[in-house]
Amino acid sequence: MSALFAALVIGTVAGTLIGTIGAGAGALMVPSLMFFAGQSMQGAVGVTLAMQTIPVGIGGAYLYYKQGLIDLWVVAAVAIGMLAGLLGGGALATSGEISPVKLELLLGVVLVVLGGVTIAKTLLGYTTVHPKRNS
Repeated sequence: MSALFAALVIGTVAGTLIGTIGAGAGALMVPSLMFFAGQSMQGAVGVTLAMQTIPVGIGGAYLYYKQGLIDLWVVAAVAIGMLAGLLGGGALATSGEISPVKLELLLGVVLVVLGGVTIAKTLLGYTTVHPKRNS
């Protein structure tokens, strides 16, 4: 399978999952681009950031916005925090101060911890249901 075809398949599957369950692009796209499209960790992060720009994000968010499920104040607060974090994290990841192996290990640890917390909360009944939805 060519790297470009793999990237197309990864984008389609990740887009479907992101739109359905809201899983972060980093959680799906970065490992998939690394393992199936031959991207380095830093390259996969760069591709993921580039594809999240306005054309992709606006389309997906609009579907949720028109249902009244997006609080624009929360969007603004998260965007400000993300921008600061992206600038700092991106500078650190591309500076060479952390090896690619350690970056991959950090990604794996974060995914396992977040997955474990999500599963535990759900099994213990601590799910968050939007006020507009009953289940």
